[in-house]
Amino acid sequence: MAFDQNDPRVQEYLRQEENAARSAKSGAGEGGSGTSKGRQKSSKMPNAGGKESRPTKVRKQHGPFKKKRAGIVLTKDEVIAIKKGRRKLRREMRQRGIKGKRDFELTAGTLGLYFDKNSAFLAWLWSHWLGGLLAALALLLAVLFLFSLVTRARGFFTINLSDGMFREGFSLSETAGFENPSMQLFASPAQNVPCISINQIPTDIDETDGQHNAAYFAYTFYLRNEGENTVGYDWSLTINSESQELTEGMWVMLFEDGQMRFYAKANRETGLEEALPAYGDDSRGYLILPIREAYPASDQFRLVKQVNGLNYYRVIPDKFLSDKLITSGGQRGVEPMEAHKYTVVLWIEGDDPDVTNDLIGGHAGVEMNYRLVSEEDKDESLRGWSARWEELWDDLKF
Repeated sequence: MAFDQNDPRVQEYLRQEENAARSAKSGAGEGGSGTSKGRQKSSKMPNAGGKESRPTKVRKQHGPFKKKRAGIVLTKDEVIAIKKGRRKLRREMRQRGIKGKRDFELTAGTLGLYFDKNSAFLAWLWSHWLGGLLAALALLLAVLFLFSLVTRARGFFTINLSDGMFREGFSLSETAGFENPSMQLFASPAQNVPCISINQIPTDIDETDGQHNAAYFAYTFYLRNEGENTVGYDWSLTINSESQELTEGMWVMLFEDGQMRFYAKANRETGLEEALPAYGDDSRGYLILPIREAYPASDQFRLVKQVNGLNYYRVIPDKFLSDKLITSGGQRGVEPMEAHKYTVVLWIEGDDPDVTNDLIGGHAGVEMNYRLVSEEDKDESLRGWSARWEELWDDLKF
């Protein structure tokens, strides 16, 4: 874009700039410290009328962030003049149909109506020790906050609803009465749990609302359709974080509306279900198995043998669907105000052959995700925020 230096407007702006610069220079010379000889002179000069006149006082900018032009700190009057000139130029250019910001800045720069574009805030931080200290503290707090979120996600159990479930009006609650409905639920991990056996899982574990950990992790919650439409949904129970291959020995029990199934990773050698006792070993079995007594019709408990009228059973967990996906399911035709109950139980199965001392200190995080049947089958919709934090954590590890 070319500019005509003979344009009266351009010449007028340039004259104003020269006068402003001359005035600032003159004021600085009269108001400055000067030499010892200059200080002996009177600061008051007689004018043509015989009266004394005071020199023009230079008004400086206040505050830590001072405006500059060409690297020189401007006076307060110069800042006011430049702002006034920019407003006037903007009005005139708009009247001529020139409204682009780039055209305005080019014209203003030609006329000297500009300020240096630098980060005054950062410059102030670097030039002041207190500002530098505050910046360092702010950065430290931000890093600590980030890692606290990552740590929080590791080992937690979360329940997440998709955007479609939210739009349809579904809500979650730890109680059947939905006194505190939510879009997402969190449960703290069970800390320092020992190895236990499936025969130590109580028969009433599905009857306590909310979190009820013991030597295992247990969490009961409810999902209700509070919308106006009858819809179906799918759910998936997934592993979102793990260390020291803890899930090799982790067993999972899931209750859906009172219906129980339990799961474990497949046997490493055979690829079959991790049956206890193992297939082919009929010399022993579980004699006392309370959970079987609560669910006698389950096909996951099979009789091994009878001795003196006593029954010995084999437990057969369903295999995890993949390394990360434990199991999945869903409901169809869920009507308005219809609710469903879920309980998730996790424990380290001491009779599992994959449970060794190598698992000590490990952690595992699990989440349950819900989405409408009508939603597109995207992998991202099955992943909760904790899984993404886990990926970020892995990226940050050295």
